[in-house]
Amino acid sequence: MGIHLHAPNDRDFDRAFDIFDRLTEKAGKGTHGLTLAVRAPGGVVTVTFPWTQTDDGMAASLSELHALTGLLAVAVSGAHPSGMCMRTLGTPDTVRGWRFTDGDPVPLTRAEAFDAYATNPETGEPVVPMPGTEYADAPVIHI
Repeated sequence: MGIHLHAPNDRDFDRAFDIFDRLTEKAGKGTHGLTLAVRAPGGVVTVTFPWTQTDDGMAASLSELHALTGLLAVAVSGAHPSGMCMRTLGTPDTVRGWRFTDGDPVPLTRAEAFDAYATNPETGEPVVPMPGTEYADAPVIHI
């Protein structure tokens, strides 16, 4: 049976690349991990994309970038409920999140990000945050 995802069109891919560019620009220098989850009939598809950003550019896996932008195109199509979080490694690690509304990434506040990522999605029970983690307001990255 499997998971049934909407097939994104060229406009969805263009928007996905634009959003990715804005997100990496807002992320700044450092080591980051972006996790995108898309809920579809049959289950949830999740992709995690780790990268390091320096003055010289981005160090990342091209195959992981393709997986992320492909799923991001599905998310921006608006066909499925989707959410995304970015963890920036540091002291402390910082977590920011977005939910997709009609395909648009809407930034979560610090409290919304905590609620979204410190709660078991299956049971609704609180989950102890990882030690050394701080939640922050997400920047605006929509087009």
